[in-house]
Amino acid sequence: MTVRDIDHFANWLTDCGAEVLEPTSEWEILRVRTSSGLLVVHQNRKGIQTWPSSLLDIARSYNAGIKLALAATRRRRKASKTYQDYGALVRRDGNGCFFCSTIVASPESPVPSDFACTVEHLVCIAHGGPDHLSNKFLAHRKCNEIAGNLSAPEKIKLRERMRAERCGQ
Repeated sequence: MTVRDIDHFANWLTDCGAEVLEPTSEWEILRVRTSSGLLVVHQNRKGIQTWPSSLLDIARSYNAGIKLALAATRRRRKASKTYQDYGALVRRDGNGCFFCSTIVASPESPVPSDFACTVEHLVCIAHGGPDHLSNKFLAHRKCNEIAGNLSAPEKIKLRERMRAERCGQ
C-alpha cells in the first residue's frame, strides 16, 4: 500500500485536522501529529519507506476517499506546559486573572470549565508574538475566549473594562 503523492496526502491530513511538521532529518519524508500521536515516515538510501501502522490505516482511508477527524494531540502537552507556566507566572504576577483579576486556580484544580486555568499571550501567536514567558499571563478560559486574537492594546482596554465592571464603576 502506498500514497502516490505525499504532498497531496499531507494537505489532506491538514484538512482533516492533523498537524504536518517539518522533517527533522534527511531520512524523514513525512512527520505528522494526529489524534494517534506523532507519526513519522522514513525513507532509506534505496528509497524504501517505513510507515507506522496507524499512519498506514489513515492512508487507506485517504486512498478510499474517506475523510477522518485527526485533530492533533497537543492537549496533553499543553496541560503540562500550562502547569509549568502556572508556577512561574504566579511567582511573577500573582494568581489573578489578567483580565478580571479574580483568582485563577491551578491547572489541576477541579473548577467549572469557564474558570479553568489558561495561559494567554499578550501578543497573540497568530499576530507573530513569541511563545515565551515574557509574553504570557494567566487568564480564566472564559476571559481568554472573550479576548480571542485581539491586539495587545485591545487586550489591555478589555482588561480595564472588565475590572471596572467587576468593581461596579
